[in-house]
Amino acid sequence: MGEWEMGKEELEWMSKHEKEVEKYSGKWVAVLAKRGITGSGRSPKEAIRESKERFPERPMVMRVPRKDEEMYIL
Repeated sequence: MGEWEMGKEELEWMSKHEKEVEKYSGKWVAVLAKRGITGSGRSPKEAIRESKERFPERPMVMRVPRKDEEMYIL
């Protein structure tokens, strides 16, 4: 899998499940395409730790913006 392909399925999952993602507004989430949101927390480390406790796969991690924030992808 190429570098730019990593996370593609997870981003597609998130766009299809916006209502569920909104529940994590302002938090960091760990996402696995076939499982959904597998961890969350106030930091990326917390989200990854929670995900790794339940699943061995490496998750995509991102911060869910609050409604008053814009999302920037760099």
